[in-house]
Amino acid sequence: MVPVTAPYVAGFLAFREVPVLVEAVQRLQQEEPQLQPQVLLVDGNGLLHPRGFGTACHLGVLTDLPCIGVAKNLLQVDGLVRDELHREQVRSSWDLFLVFNI
Repeated sequence: MVPVTAPYVAGFLAFREVPVLVEAVQRLQQEEPQLQPQVLLVDGNGLLHPRGFGTACHLGVLTDLPCIGVAKNLLQVDGLVRDELHREQVRSSWDLFLVFNI
């Protein structure tokens, strides 16, 4: 169990989760410096958060490490509506579609 002191506020989950994650990264850097991560995969949104700055972004800023948000749900993408057309495009777990044109 990890003690969490911040209250839950919808849309601001990073403020509850990130302090624990930062502590884990710092502990790894101190105890096992040879295992310094080059990138972190974060269970949560980054730029695709409705406010444009989710848990992955928050963690990246505080740890100075590149972070990739790997969320279970697509929260928001400009121009993409989660409707019947969306459901037709992603029928199986292996279907995909371009979200960013990077």
